[in-house]
Amino acid sequence: MIRWRQIQNQWVQPFLINAMDKSLSDHINELADLVDDRNLRDTLKESVVSGQNSLNKVERCFDLLPALPWSPETLAMFLNSWKATHLKMLAIYGLSCRLQRLAMKAEENSPMREQLMLASARNAETSYEDLGLDYGGETHARLYNNFAEQLLGNFPWSLEKYCLQEAREFRGWIYENMVVSEIEIGLLTNMFSEIYNHAEYNIALNAFGTFIDRHYHFSTAERETTLQYIYAHVADETEVDHFLVVVKALEAYSRATDTTIDYQQVGTVFQEYLHRIGSVMESLIAAMERERNAAKNASIAGVF
Repeated sequence: MIRWRQIQNQWVQPFLINAMDKSLSDHINELADLVDDRNLRDTLKESVVSGQNSLNKVERCFDLLPALPWSPETLAMFLNSWKATHLKMLAIYGLSCRLQRLAMKAEENSPMREQLMLASARNAETSYEDLGLDYGGETHARLYNNFAEQLLGNFPWSLEKYCLQEAREFRGWIYENMVVSEIEIGLLTNMFSEIYNHAEYNIALNAFGTFIDRHYHFSTAERETTLQYIYAHVADETEVDHFLVVVKALEAYSRATDTTIDYQQVGTVFQEYLHRIGSVMESLIAAMERERNAAKNASIAGVF
């Protein structure tokens, strides 16, 4: 935890000042500009425009988060469902294994084997921090559990009944894409998750920070501990690095198979990713607005 606290003290406050006014599309487009492949870069940006309605839902959801001290059931639904849209280590591992298995079938010492092994290794890089390789084995799954427990105590937030159907479907779609579908679709899905997650964690940090400040009486240390999961993704620009290494994995796979990137497929998969995440957020908004309206009605009734 020492390293995260050093990061927080030195970097997070300037980050908050710089990032608060940026939209999801701003964050995504900034990352897209780092891609050398012009067609890939343009397709990513076009998909953001096409998916703006979904991005609006995400921003609305996080804007609404600090509004109330939500009931344990509503907050559990938020935390369980949000977790289902992240933490895809098993799918990453599965995709890397698929690439490695292909490499082992290729001729020994051939360029094809070398590039497939490289693609597998690059893809696997996106799980280093998740697995806590350089953080004493402190996994992101553990950080998320700590995050939820700080907010909900012993409430059983991780029960499947608190996971929205749309979130379960999203989780299953991610796994299917990365472990069962064509390998290029798997790499594209991992790439999209990293560029999207970078943007989402940036706005989530501010939303959860405001939520805690309004509705909890945490000390500075307790606040830092609670937000550590989100800090871990923005302080070192973790998702930025992950996005760029998956781009390299996709390029290595294309060289190995002597194929070109299907940019139409890029747009289709990214737009579906945004549509599905938008559906999760739309259901979360509906649940929070029901509770907020009930609280408002109860307050009005109390006046009379």
